[in-house]
Amino acid sequence: RRIITTVARYYDIKLEDLLGSSRKKQLVMPRQVTMYLMRTEIKASYPTIGQELGNRDHTTAMHAFEKINRALGDNTTIQHDIHLIRQQLYND
Repeated sequence: RRIITTVARYYDIKLEDLLGSSRKKQLVMPRQVTMYLMRTEIKASYPTIGQELGNRDHTTAMHAFEKINRALGDNTTIQHDIHLIRQQLYND
């Protein structure tokens, strides 16, 4: 839950929007970052991640993890965002 609330605060979006079903671009990336962090930081299973984030299918969590993992290779914005979110997670 801490990861979810930290990501929502970082991107300045409502918790219910992050957990909701909207596919608006401004919500998709934070949601994928949340799934990625849940997998890397707390080793949550894909089904658990999907369930925590609005009862999504586990394949959605797998796709999100892979997408962010690939993006970390060349997207400095995502690298920066994840670095700052991790700082907030462990410094609060």
